[in-house]
Amino acid sequence: MKRLLLIILFIQLSWSQEESADISTQAESTDSVSVDSLAQTETIVLSEDQNPALDPSIPLTLDAGYKGFLWGSSSNDRIYTNFTQINDIDSLSRHKSFVGRLGPDSVMVHYFFADSGFWKVEVDFHLIHASVDKHVQDFLRHEKNISEVYGPPAKIKHKESGVSSAYSNNLDQKFSNAFYRSTWKANPALIELYLNSSVLMPQTDLSIFSGNYSVLKLVYYNPDYMHSSEPMIEPEKLPSIFEIY
Repeated sequence: MKRLLLIILFIQLSWSQEESADISTQAESTDSVSVDSLAQTETIVLSEDQNPALDPSIPLTLDAGYKGFLWGSSSNDRIYTNFTQINDIDSLSRHKSFVGRLGPDSVMVHYFFADSGFWKVEVDFHLIHASVDKHVQDFLRHEKNISEVYGPPAKIKHKESGVSSAYSNNLDQKFSNAFYRSTWKANPALIELYLNSSVLMPQTDLSIFSGNYSVLKLVYYNPDYMHSSEPMIEPEKLPSIFEIY
């Protein structure tokens, strides 16, 4: 009889341990699902169009701002863009910079702030070719695209100087230059497309002057917000000719 009781107790104890093990396994499985779900939630990144903070009532036209970022906005306001921001170690800097692509071009975009808030954005294009002719072609391509939206430029200035691409004297290297600038009025904003191309000729591995001397820049700015509290430098008062002689 005692032996029978011991067998029954042993069977009940075994069942209890198996049930505890099942409950523990289920708990661990539930915890694992919770952690995985949390991790997935934390890694979700909303695109610019999906971001709930964007106000669809804000116009994207230049009379309001640049791509939904309003003229006069504070530098503390968030700029919603799918470009990558460049962290500036200078805490006193009055601009924010981003890198990305605009169509086929690699660009760096800078948002500038004055005492009155956001007033200007500069788009710096990465120039791939070390050729004045290629730089001019890039300028004319952007000029055409802008003109299709805002009409022909209100002002145009083109100037080329220096040697041509056929120049080949390695012992007397010279620059080939092109200065192009076009301006559009998009009240209250202004648009400036600017090219200053300077390429040392002939192109050789033994260049006298190293580095890149060319810049292609697109600027949108609103003159109504060009305000600064910094005092203007007063022009130096020149002596009268009668005080000299």
